[in-house]
Amino acid sequence: MVVRRIPRIQEIMLPILRDGLPGVDVTSWGPDVDDREFPWLNIRRLGGLPVDVDMYDRAVMEVTAYTDTNLIDCENLLLDARQVLWNAWKSQTVVPAKGSIGSYFETLGPTQFDSPYDDTWRVQYLVQLGVRPIRI
Repeated sequence: MVVRRIPRIQEIMLPILRDGLPGVDVTSWGPDVDDREFPWLNIRRLGGLPVDVDMYDRAVMEVTAYTDTNLIDCENLLLDARQVLWNAWKSQTVVPAKGSIGSYFETLGPTQFDSPYDDTWRVQYLVQLGVRPIRI
């Protein structure tokens, strides 16, 4: 039987971002077109470096903001998400039964990209987050 101590980084980021960004749809997988609501923040793991598979992981995460209002609102949403993650790292916020963010390092600052959805805006950044499991 496999016993894995390190949680998926999404299990830590999603509750933190949802709590810190009320009124924003925060996902790790894009909703179906019929269920898509804006503003929307999507996170996905792009890779990373395992440090110790029992105690610490470093995940590179793509954080993407989408809005259907304007580019400034989209950029502000991304900056708010960045602040929420930074605050969670600084305060060592623990997600019950999962863990916390042990380190924070931006690998690509906020950047505008073409949105794949009509009449919307997209801004994203990349961040490497350390994943620390809860102590047992």
